[in-house]
Parts: sequence; structure tokens; C-alpha cells
Amino acid sequence: MRIQLYKRIFLNFVLVIALFGLLAAAVGAYLINRSTVNEAQRRVSLDLRSAWSVVQSELDGLELFLGALSGGKRVQEAFHQPGDQAIRALLELARRQGRCDFLGLTDPQGRVILRTLSPYATGDYLAQDPLVGRALKGETVSGFALLEAGRLQAEGGDLEEKAFMVFEPTARAKPRAKEAETAGMALVAATPVEDETGARKGVLYAGILLNRNHALVDKINAIVFEERLYQGRQPGTVTIFQWDSRVATNVKNASGNRAIGTRVSETVYDTVLENNRPYYDRAFVVNDWYLSAYDPIHDLQGRVIGILYVGVLARQYDDLKRDLWTLYGLLSLGAVAIVLALGFLFSRRLTGSVSRLAQAAAEIAGGRLDMQVPEPATDDEVRDLTKAFNFMAGRLQEREARLKSTNAELDQTNRSLQVVNRNYLDMLGFVSHELKNTLGVIYTSAKALGMTAIGPLTGAQANLVANIAQSIEKAVGMTRKYLDLSRIEKGELTPNPRPLDMIKDVVTPLLADFAEALAAKQVLLRNELPPSVPLTGDRDLLQIVYKNLLDNALKYGRPGGTIRLVFAAEGALLRFEVWNQGENLSEAQLSQVFDKFVRLRRAEGLAQGTGLGLFITRDIVRKHGGEIRAECPGDQWVKFSFTLPAPT
Repeated sequence: MRIQLYKRIFLNFVLVIALFGLLAAAVGAYLINRSTVNEAQRRVSLDLRSAWSVVQSELDGLELFLGALSGGKRVQEAFHQPGDQAIRALLELARRQGRCDFLGLTDPQGRVILRTLSPYATGDYLAQDPLVGRALKGETVSGFALLEAGRLQAEGGDLEEKAFMVFEPTARAKPRAKEAETAGMALVAATPVEDETGARKGVLYAGILLNRNHALVDKINAIVFEERLYQGRQPGTVTIFQWDSRVATNVKNASGNRAIGTRVSETVYDTVLENNRPYYDRAFVVNDWYLSAYDPIHDLQGRVIGILYVGVLARQYDDLKRDLWTLYGLLSLGAVAIVLALGFLFSRRLTGSVSRLAQAAAEIAGGRLDMQVPEPATDDEVRDLTKAFNFMAGRLQEREARLKSTNAELDQTNRSLQVVNRNYLDMLGFVSHELKNTLGVIYTSAKALGMTAIGPLTGAQANLVANIAQSIEKAVGMTRKYLDLSRIEKGELTPNPRPLDMIKDVVTPLLADFAEALAAKQVLLRNELPPSVPLTGDRDLLQIVYKNLLDNALKYGRPGGTIRLVFAAEGALLRFEVWNQGENLSEAQLSQVFDKFVRLRRAEGLAQGTGLGLFITRDIVRKHGGEIRAECPGDQWVKFSFTLPAPT
């Protein structure tokens, strides 16, 4: 289908714009995605630091609370009367005011002497507890701690019940052998208590249980995310993990409840808990994707005991990316539309003059040579092209007139040549035919003289008659070739194919005729032909082919050399070869050996003959559906081979 030039230019322009558009879209999408994700992850990392600040403020508050309480009268009296219910009630009131979940006193050896919550257990030793142990040495310390079920039961209240948790099935979580957790995670602080003399009387400790401590995670969420909503959902979530299980969280499960007992994904598990490294990336949280930040939680001894997590709903940033992509796409489409419109106008303007030139060229091709194209106003290459076109059209018109005159003269000359050619062919055929008949009579007479049919001859006379007969025989051969040439030129040399045997009907009779000539040149004939080769062809014409090849082998072969006759069947073709030892032919000679009137030059001079034998041979072979070629396959060897179709 033909496409107009301005459309092709415009389509190429569209293709370039499309390629650059796709490249720009890919780069834009990459930059938008990277910028959005990087900004979101940076924001989440800052949110996690804010969450740690809130947790640290809780620990600092615990230390301040204990510091203030330890120097008070109530604590000093509690060491003197640890079993006094009134003093215990005052300390319980202080615990509540300090928003602690448990509070207790130990003696200088770490033995618990007072707890404020029922069942008010005493007598157990906490010297091995990392926080109490360091406080016994004079430090005020705070940090995370894992409290076993027995410790929680001893601290009193409902701590053991709050800490107990059954694991919930969680997608993408790492399998665990346990089904429930009885220990609890707490923020614990401990401070030494001294009397007026500076003597250490024991340790005051307090703690905040993190299990189901929704107030703490909600406080962190309110500070970090300012209680914003996104599509009716909290955009941010905060979770405290005890090992890999959520013990305090505002992440909701499918039923809308806090996802207590659900567990962290296996990827986060391996990174944070197993390898003690933070995990800042996109993560699947219970039932949705979040841009998340996970930090390991360590106890006072540096062991990983849990995770502090802050995450932002990934959908929020996915929607932001989609909105940015949409805006970018609309702006890009608008820009492309404007560029394409300008490109279309530019292509039409650029190709307008070219189209007029094309139309004028078509008119000239149709015969209207008087076409002239108006020149464009702009001085550019198109204007130069138009001038050149108009000049060319004028020159073509002049040349057309001259050609018509010349053609008329040539036509007259051609008709005269055709008449001469017909007369030449007729004359060639007539002369060749008449010469053949006349030479045949003379040859017969010479043979009769040589055979002493009309009386005996002297030796000199016999030699003279033999030379006359030999010359007449050559003249007869030349006449036959001219006669065959006349038939070829007129198209009258056509095969009359019939089933025959190439060996018995063609080659064998010829070899008998050539026996005397072979003996005269002392040439050895190696006949490697099979006894019989059936095929379909014109016997007389094939005899001409083989005779001309044998003549050629004798003419150009070396005296005392060898002539080989070879045959090979090659599928649907029959190949006949005539080899002779003699002077090699050059590539130039091989390329023209089958041309008309070609006589090759040998060492002793130009070869005798008409130069028509191989030309006639090739014509006959081709009319039989075959091909013929000449080669020099080895030193001092020349090979002529021709093919004929095998019988079907």
C-alpha cells in the first residue's frame, strides 16, 4: 500500500515521539517510585525514632518516679515496718499515681520485703534480676525485661492474666512449636534506697507491663501520627512484640479487634530476631502491606527479647504514586498532542512542494513534458530542487524531440538490417547446402581416384589425391557447421527425441570413424563408458555433440597423449565426460570457449576451424534439457562434460 510522503514523515515523527515518550515514562515512573518510597521510608524511620523517644520517656519517668519516691518518708518507714498495712496502702497509692503496674522493696540482700498488690508475696530473692542486682550495687537503672509467669504471679494483681497469650494463626509467619506465651514484657526501673548516713537499706523497683498495654501504643500512635485517618483507617500502626508475638498493638485483625497474639512475618523474624538487625522495608502486617520499620528490643544484658515496630499503610503511598503517575501521564499526553499537531503541520508544509514535484514527475512519466512546477517562496533546498526539476523537464522536452527524430531514422535502418539479415541467413543456408552437395560430389570423385576405380595411380598421384580428399573432407565438415549455424539462427534446429542407447547408437559408431585419426596422432583412447546407457534424445544431434567433443579433444590434445571417455549417473541427470591431455586453458579461455566463432590460440598458433563446433554443441545439449561446461581439473588435462536428463 502506497503511503504519502507527509504521512511517512509524520509517522516517523510519531515513532520518535513514542520512543522518547516511553523512555520518559519509564524514567519518570522510576523517579516517582524511588522518590515516593524513599520519602516514605525516611518518614517511617523518623516515626520509629519518635516511638523510641516515647518509650524512653516512659523509662525516664519511671526512674524519676522511683527517685522521688525512694527519698520519701513512706519508703523509709516501709523498711522499718514492711508488714504495716497502712504503709503498704500508702505505697499502693503512690504506685497508682505513678501509673505503674507493680512496685516492690527488697532488703540489701535482694530479698523482697514488700509488694503493694495482692497476694503481697514476700521472701523471694531478686538479686539475680539484672535491674535489681545493679541497683543493689548503687545504680539507678531502667530497661526492658522479660518476667516469667511465677514472677508475675508474685508481683500480684492481674499481671499473670494480662501476660498470658494464645498465638493466633498469622499469614507469612514463621512456624513455632509453642502455642501460647505465659511470660510478660515490662518496662522496669530500680533504684537503691539509703538512710540518712548513706548506708544502703535495699532497692525500690517498679514496672509497667507492656502486654495488652494499649494506652502506651495509642499514646505513641497519637504523638507520631497525630490521629490522622486515611480512607477511614489509621494510616500508621505501632506494635510492641514480645519475641515475635504482638503483645501491644493498634493493628486490627479481620474482625476489627487488636491483633494480639498474631506474629511477625518470617522475613522480619530472620532479620531482626535471628540476626539482631533493623528491618526497614515494605512488609506484610497481619492483613495488609505497610511501609515498615522494625527495631530489635534488648534487655539490660543486650539480648534480643522483642521488636518495636512502626508502619505506615502502603496503600497511602501507592495511591500517591498513582496520582503522580496520572498527573505525569496527563501532562505528557498533553505535551505529546501539542508536539504531534505541530509535527503534522510541519510535515504537510515540508512535503507540500515535494508532493507537487512528485505529481509533476508523474505527469512527465505519462508523457506530458511541458510541466513546470511553481517555485516556493522560501529560499531553501526545496526551492533549489524545484528549479532543477523545471530545468530538467525543459531538457527532457528537448531530448524527447531529438529522440523521436533519431528513432525514426533508426527504425528505417533497423528495417533495412532485418532485410539484410534475412537475406544473409537465406544466403548462408543456400550456399552451405549447395557447397555441401558440390563438395560431396568432388569428395566422392577424389575417393574413387584414390581407390583406383578408374585406373592405377603413381605414388605421387596417390598422395596428391589423398591430400585433395582430406582437404575436401575438412571443407565438408566446415560446410555442415555453417549449415547447422544457419538452422540455429533461424530456430530450425529442433531435436526429434526418441528412446535410444547412447553407447550403442551414438558413441560406438563414432569411435569406429575416429579409429584412423586416433592412430594417426598416436592417441590412446581409454573408454570407461558402460556397455549401455538408455535415454531419450535425437540420435543425429547427439552424434554431432559427441563428434564435436572428440574432434576438439583430437585437435587440442597432445600427440601421443590420452583421451578418456567417462560416464556417471547423478540422480535425475546423466553425465558424459570427454578428457584429453593437452595444454591447460586459462579462466578467460574457459569462459568464452562456447562462444560463436571462437578459436583458441595454442602454443603452435591459432587453431584451425570455424569456431562453431562447441557453440553448436552447447545449443544442442541445452535443447535436450542439459548443460555443458569446460574445466581444467589437473595439470595438462582439459575436461568437457555435459548432462542429459535420465529417462523417467
